[in-house]
Amino acid sequence: MASDENRTDQLARAQELRIRGESARRRDGATARQSYEEAVMLYRKLNEPLVLAHTIRHLGDVYHEEGRPDLAESCYHEALALYRSREDRSPLDFANAIRSLAVLRWEQTRALWEEARDLYATVNVAAGVKEGTARVAALSVR
Repeated sequence: MASDENRTDQLARAQELRIRGESARRRDGATARQSYEEAVMLYRKLNEPLVLAHTIRHLGDVYHEEGRPDLAESCYHEALALYRSREDRSPLDFANAIRSLAVLRWEQTRALWEEARDLYATVNVAAGVKEGTARVAALSVR
């Protein structure tokens, strides 16, 4: 019985941390990140895949906002793998995880094309500048 009580306490703690992370996101990224990181550890330990996926995606969003795209991308991939493995997933949560990865990749792709275009410009490769400009413009149309 004690283990059931302990699990209940840990689930309550994880939920409290997730809620704290959500409320802190707009005003205190460090608190949000720390709360989500701790909640993720608890949800992993408690084997709660759907709420883990949801929390990992939010942690990825915080990493993205902090300018840490590699950490964000790994969170998004893990969340997507968890959602894909579950028939009982929420379509909205799954869509939000897909969207988060797509936005991150769009930003990375755009930055790469801008960098390539600018490098082509420094060495006067007009075809490269033209292609880079066209691809950035195409990515900007949303």
